[in-house]
Amino acid sequence: MGTFGTGPFSSDGALDFLGELADQPPEKRRQALERIFSQVRDHPGLLWREFFPDEIVAAAAIVAAFLPGGEYIRQELSCLPDDINRVTLPAPDHELTASALQALLFAAGPAGPWHQGWVTQQAAAAARQTIDRLTKILARE
Repeated sequence: MGTFGTGPFSSDGALDFLGELADQPPEKRRQALERIFSQVRDHPGLLWREFFPDEIVAAAAIVAAFLPGGEYIRQELSCLPDDINRVTLPAPDHELTASALQALLFAAGPAGPWHQGWVTQQAAAAARQTIDRLTKILARE
């Protein structure tokens, strides 16, 4: 059984995704993020087979981290293991930000699969708060 928390980087799947992103050369990270966002957009039926909600939340959080208001996300990143906490992006552009928001709303919008299965009301509320904060940052752009 894996770890699954309410923060954008608090699951094994999110950390695995960040590890894969960290292994990419910095100039290829935008492409890797766009690839997961386009999979969500173009092949939503692959959810739970090719991509998972916690990966999408983590990917959207990486984009949000480098936008105004994303300082707290960068702080969370800095607390992760050394091989992951160095993930940075060149300044995200409007297209990547829009793709991140669209994918986030699919995976973790009000009825999205990321919100299913929380064991307690407190965890469900914390998960909603995480997504609300990410959505606000991404929607500003």
